[in-house]
Amino acid sequence: MGAQDGIYQNVEGAPFKIGDMVKVVSFSDDSADEAFLGYRGAVLYFEYSCGCGQTFPDDPMIGVRFGEKTAEFWKEELAPARDGEW
Repeated sequence: MGAQDGIYQNVEGAPFKIGDMVKVVSFSDDSADEAFLGYRGAVLYFEYSCGCGQTFPDDPMIGVRFGEKTAEFWKEELAPARDGEW
C-alpha cells in the first residue's frame, strides 16, 4: 500500500493538487511521525486503498515528499505553505 498504490496525478475534488507545497500542522492519530511537524513538503500522491477509512475523492491519505523522505498524512494534518515559509 502507500506510494506503490498512489495516484500521482491531480484528482478532481481532492483537498490539494499534486506539487502543492504544504506544511504539517497537526496529527490526527498517534501513527504519524512527529519529526515532520512544522515541516514543509510537496504533495506527491493520493492514496485511497490502504483501508484507513479514506473516501474518494475528498479524503485520501496524502503522500508528501520532504527531500528524500516521503510520509502520508490526512488533509486536516496539512495546510497550504506560504511562499518563503520553511
